[in-house]
Amino acid sequence: MIVLQLEQEVAASPYFIIHHQELSSSEASTWVISGILGDGWYEGEVAVEIGACQGITFADEWFNRLALKDFFNRVDRDQICVALYQALASTDKGRTFNRAAGAEQTVPHYALESGHGLIGSGEPCWAAVA
Repeated sequence: MIVLQLEQEVAASPYFIIHHQELSSSEASTWVISGILGDGWYEGEVAVEIGACQGITFADEWFNRLALKDFFNRVDRDQICVALYQALASTDKGRTFNRAAGAEQTVPHYALESGHGLIGSGEPCWAAVA
C-alpha cells in the first residue's frame, strides 16, 4: 500500500494498492502498474504507465462515473495524478521504472524508507517450490 502525499488537505489520505505490474506491450521501456486507488469512501481500479510513455487510466470513467466524480470532488484529480507518478517513479529501494532493458522485472515488495508513505510486508513468508 502506498499512502499518497497531496498538497491539498483531505479528510482521509488517498492510497494506492498495487496488485500487478508488467512491461507495456506497446512500449518496451514503459511499465504499466495496476492497482486500487481509494480514500476510505471510494475504491477504484487504476492503471498507471511509467517510463517512456506516461498516462493514468481510471476504470471508473467507464464503469462508475458517479463514484469517481464524487472522489474527485473530495480529492483534486491533478494532485492524485502527480502523487501517483511521484510515488511510482522510483520504488524497490531506488530501482526506477525508467531503467534500461534487461533490468530486474519483478518487484515483490516496496521500500519502507521512501518518503511517499510506502508500506511493505517485508520478506515473503513462502518459498517457491519447483
